[in-house]
Amino acid sequence: MKHDTKKLSIVIPVYNEQEILKTEIEKIIVAVETFLYRADYEIILVENGSTDNTVLIAKELASLYSQIRLISLPVAGYGNALKQGVLKSSGAYIAVFNIDFWDMDAVKKALVSFEKEQSDIVVCSKSMPGAHDLRPLSRRMLNRIFNFALRALFRYPGTDTHGIKIFNREKAAPVFSQCKTHRDLLDTEFLIRANRAGLKIKEIPVTCEEKRKSVYGIFGHIPRIIKDFVVIFFDIYF
Repeated sequence: MKHDTKKLSIVIPVYNEQEILKTEIEKIIVAVETFLYRADYEIILVENGSTDNTVLIAKELASLYSQIRLISLPVAGYGNALKQGVLKSSGAYIAVFNIDFWDMDAVKKALVSFEKEQSDIVVCSKSMPGAHDLRPLSRRMLNRIFNFALRALFRYPGTDTHGIKIFNREKAAPVFSQCKTHRDLLDTEFLIRANRAGLKIKEIPVTCEEKRKSVYGIFGHIPRIIKDFVVIFFDIYF
């Protein structure tokens, strides 16, 4: 099915988000329509393997708001959900974020950066100078260890790879197509490959505050992260 080209596609993977999905989507709609007309943007909800009422709520939202599209995948997987949403989007620019961590002011700044500074990707960093990471200490420490591993293994110069990202679809979509991982590190792999391909990546500081506990759990990420690091490393260097 062909969709009209929009200025902005907002891609949001969702998994077991029944508690906050409706309220956060309605807040996002209000925020984005302070600077874009309804015809100029779309919201793509990529529900993946939810076991609660997330898919029913997402269907209701899609029926209420014409700018919302729903993709429903049978198996839970953040990376695959993100990739499917990006590749099926129609916007000249794409913003990706989680339902519990978004910042529409950052999206506006990114759109200005694309037009004035010719950036290809804008990463909203919670670790760079000027940012405020208000999450628990354990989350902040894991983030620092993760960033150290990125610099050591892949020479990635940025301060953050998770969270809010906005990018030029024409430049970035081919990089997404090259990605091999399907879980937690898809967005990290994307930025590693984009950096190696010479795309211009700009970081801007954001405030990150945890609205609720991760639906995946902190330590449940670690084995998957290690496996994905191995996949990325060998695919890039061997």
